[in-house]
Amino acid sequence: MSNSTKDQSPGFISHGAAASDARIDALMRITTAIETAATLDELFLLALHELNRMFSVDHSLIILLSEEIVGTIAGEYPPRVAVVPNLPLDQSPIAQRVILDRHAVALTVEHPGADADAINLLLGECGIVSSQILPLIAQDEVIGLLLLGYAAHGSLFAEEDGLLLRVLGGQLASAIAAFRLHDAARRRNQELTTLNEIAATITSVLDTREVYRLVVQKLSTYFNVEAGSLLLIDDDSGDLQFVMTIEGGEEKLAGVRVPVGRGIVGSVVSSREWAIVHDVATDPRFYAKVSEDSGFRTRSILCVPMIAKGRVIGAIELLNKRDGPFTEDEALRLLRMGAFIGVAIENARLFQQVTDGRDRLVAILNSTTDGILMGDMDGIVRIANPTAAQICACDERELLGRQLDDVIDVLGSRAQERETRTWGSDEAGIPAMVVELTFGGSEHRFVRILRFPVHGAEGIIYGQLVVLRNITHERELEQLREDYTNMLIHDLRAPLTSIMNGILMVQRGLGGPVTEQQNELLRIAYQGSQAMLELVNNLLDISKMEQGRMTLDMRPISPYILIDMAVDRLRVSAESAAITIEQQTAIDLPTTDADDDKILRVMQNLLDNAIKFSPRESVVRIGAHYLRTGQPLPGDIPLRQLPAIGNHLVFWVQDRGAGIPAVYFDRIFEKFGQVNGKKVRGTGLGLTFCKLATEAHGGQIWVESTEGHGSIFAFTLPIVTT
Repeated sequence: MSNSTKDQSPGFISHGAAASDARIDALMRITTAIETAATLDELFLLALHELNRMFSVDHSLIILLSEEIVGTIAGEYPPRVAVVPNLPLDQSPIAQRVILDRHAVALTVEHPGADADAINLLLGECGIVSSQILPLIAQDEVIGLLLLGYAAHGSLFAEEDGLLLRVLGGQLASAIAAFRLHDAARRRNQELTTLNEIAATITSVLDTREVYRLVVQKLSTYFNVEAGSLLLIDDDSGDLQFVMTIEGGEEKLAGVRVPVGRGIVGSVVSSREWAIVHDVATDPRFYAKVSEDSGFRTRSILCVPMIAKGRVIGAIELLNKRDGPFTEDEALRLLRMGAFIGVAIENARLFQQVTDGRDRLVAILNSTTDGILMGDMDGIVRIANPTAAQICACDERELLGRQLDDVIDVLGSRAQERETRTWGSDEAGIPAMVVELTFGGSEHRFVRILRFPVHGAEGIIYGQLVVLRNITHERELEQLREDYTNMLIHDLRAPLTSIMNGILMVQRGLGGPVTEQQNELLRIAYQGSQAMLELVNNLLDISKMEQGRMTLDMRPISPYILIDMAVDRLRVSAESAAITIEQQTAIDLPTTDADDDKILRVMQNLLDNAIKFSPRESVVRIGAHYLRTGQPLPGDIPLRQLPAIGNHLVFWVQDRGAGIPAVYFDRIFEKFGQVNGKKVRGTGLGLTFCKLATEAHGGQIWVESTEGHGSIFAFTLPIVTT
């Protein structure tokens, strides 16, 4: 093989002159072809045909360049049936010379070998032995090459032909650039139209499955493929799940999964980069199981990731392009569209979640028997349910936009009685409170208003919640229970008293001599009856104190006498349990006004509990101290908690039992309260009585305990100084 080149700028070697009018006619025909061609293929065919006639050449070609310096034969005359592969022009010195120098080159080819330049091989395949290669330049960029060639030796271009060819080449390059720009604009317009249709679909359809179907359908039509799929990542497993596949107009593969990292789609999701596979049989990543299960023969794949807000949420797969192989330009277009679709689908999913959550919230609000008012940080009502409107005797729409305080005040103004309790406020100054309203008249009812601050997931307060609860039925049941309890208590006291009096008479021998064994049995019966009477009295007193009907017989009492009496009453119980009772009372304790019977029962209950819960042969300590305002507790007193401000007598009982967990400190003072569900001999009413009796005197009661180290129960009685 041998070839020779010669720069031909501005002219070429002589080949004979043509008539001026013939050249003008040919030039006009070429110009007309450039002006009238509707497509690039038509432009190439008409232009090359006229160039062949004008310069009497045997063959002509147009090679267009890509960004990777790969040439594609875009036009050829006369056309050949055989498809010529892409030309690696970066490995062709001849092509590189034309591109870099931007000058035409004359080339002669003789017997090219297997290792010849790609241009030489191409010309040899076309039967060309001498040719002219011209760069096509548009907007100062080489966009392609024009090759004109002769099949006979000695056929050369004239100098004036070179000048004319250069002018025609510039016109042809400008026309190609205009067509490319027009095609790019048309493709971009089609892309935007498709995206607009998808956006309209997503915003107008609430069913996410229908959204997936329409998205895949639009993409399959736009890229002209046999099948398309949309896959989303399962947040729990990480698998890719087919949410929609359209093949031949039919939906398939819904719910089928691709394991994490498997398949071409798994690789795309992991790398976050698009992939084109022209022949899946040669790609080891291909996950054939899906195609085998569906019976669809996959030949080629274009796959891009869907990224929404910086996170990969899934992928789009297009299979088997109908009009040729997938191209890089199509991959980039699908990637752009995938980014938009990913955000749109993610927003649609979030909207669906919000809609579902809103619907569930509305259903809950509408079905609950409690009235619900939700306010913002300014206390403006933003949400109101039908029950709230019913309780407030107005329409739901009338509640929206009003101040929560105004709604509560208006409701309270219609009530006969109003009781308000608060338990502090948070850092935003929103109080947590309970308001109980009593309404009279024909609609006699009770309403409890609960008000709380609303915290977000991060603890930030963003509103207020008001619950309006109709507690009329609850109050009626409570009253019925109280009436029944009072009736039962009153009915029990008389027969119990008769039983106890009868036992005492028998013990005294009024019915005849009593043996020692019989006397022991009578003693046990009397103690049991006495315990039952104490239970009845506790129930009656607790009921009265809860309703505010307890009358206290206030008189000056001595703390020393109260402690001595409580110890005397329980001395036998302590001795039977091998418990030692120690007293720790300060000197010069003042007297205080109190109901001695109620306070003695308080001390007796606390001391009885300490004996019950202490191990055998241990010590129970009972003590008292006078605490003045601002005065610290002495070091020998086992208490750690100071009572309320003021002058108080402080009494305490300390045991050596198992202790009480802190979570039960409040519960043990409730009626029938238990610790861990366990009780030791008792009704669960003793501490309730102690709490109510102490508070009725203006004092307070509390417990201090550490598990494994015993407990201390303490209460205070106020000292009024003059």
